Amino acid sequence: MRLARALELTHNIASTPNSLEGLDSLLDPALVEQAGVATMRKRRLPLEMMLWCVVSMALFRRMSVWDVVSRMGIMLPGQRPLVAPSAVVQARQRLGSEAVRQVFNLTQKSWHEAAKHPTWAGLRLLGVDGVVWRAPDTPENRTRFNAGTNQHGHGGYPQVRMVCQMELTSHMLVGSAFDGYCSNEMKLAEQLIDTTPEHSLTLFDKGFYSLGLLHQWQQSGA
Repeated sequence: MRLARALELTHNIASTPNSLEGLDSLLDPALVEQAGVATMRKRRLPLEMMLWCVVSMALFRRMSVWDVVSRMGIMLPGQRPLVAPSAVVQARQRLGSEAVRQVFNLTQKSWHEAAKHPTWAGLRLLGVDGVVWRAPDTPENRTRFNAGTNQHGHGGYPQVRMVCQMELTSHMLVGSAFDGYCSNEMKLAEQLIDTTPEHSLTLFDKGFYSLGLLHQWQQSGA
């Protein structure tokens, strides 16, 4: 019931462009605290509030980042109501990626426990597959992530390669690994071994056929 309610809230919030209410029903504030996000010095945009901003950025992709921050009212009391774009970028850089990763891990664990997924022969059913995302076309992204090439040269956008692991009866993510376009999907899949729950059966397509990967996966747990 909690999972169904969370999905319903996600749909309702994302379908209402000017509404930023109800996020605390979608993401338990206690999970943010468990991620260890805290601002030691007084800033206009505390790190714990910036983490909420990252969640909102994913839901309200048509809104500018600084517009999301201003509408959310996540600044410290007594501050001016508007935020400069540069302040948001700097706050996001201070937050980094590790806190966001920890919140994802805590959230997916909580949601999977609440969902009580059906099993097959007593095993949880998981799948691993890859996808490629386009990134903004900046020199920094092209250097970090690279882009696809063909007979006409490089592609129009830098691309990020992602390999994700999901629970097959609900398509809820269990884990994911990211790297540049030229990275090897099987190498990324190896990073998901530690997130694989015991007593599970993981399905791969033929693109992941590697005796080393499959042997390591099978030997890592039950």
